[in-house]
Amino acid sequence: MNQRERLTKLLLKQSLIRLLKEKNISQISVKELCASAGINRSTFYLHYANAYDLLEHVEQEIIDNTNAYLEKIEANDNGITYILTFLDYIKKNDDLFAIMLLKSNENELFSKRLLNEVLMNIDTFLQLDVPENMKRFTYAYLVNGSLAIIQEWILENFIISSDELAQLIFSLADHSLLTFKSSET
Repeated sequence: MNQRERLTKLLLKQSLIRLLKEKNISQISVKELCASAGINRSTFYLHYANAYDLLEHVEQEIIDNTNAYLEKIEANDNGITYILTFLDYIKKNDDLFAIMLLKSNENELFSKRLLNEVLMNIDTFLQLDVPENMKRFTYAYLVNGSLAIIQEWILENFIISSDELAQLIFSLADHSLLTFKSSET
């Protein structure tokens, strides 16, 4: 990809994020995106089919960047370190995550995809000891619960530290899994 193409994609991404602050993706037209980015529509269509396609690319880039950031964690670190690193990444990119996890209510699938990706990777740290047929349900529970906590944290303007929130998420997940284990016996 050449420099002009990278710049065009960056301008479109920034334009989309700016517009998502004000409205849902279903209300954003290609014409509006192009006007905001200062490019013509034919250039837009060289790269994306529509606004949803651009959004999908932005979402995937966020997931890829998050994974790349989290890959820096040492294999011998624990689950809390992984969660803390993820929360610090959210806080560093607070404007982006506030829009993507809170403002865009049509975007619920992205939130769950992002957290599911993070939790699937954290499995190497947590080593969830649940039967294989229960893992899908366990992850659904952990994803939805963690997402609600993170959204509340963002809404409350990061009222508690990343460390405190990581401890809370980890202890809630750990307690839930321990309760599950004790109910099996």
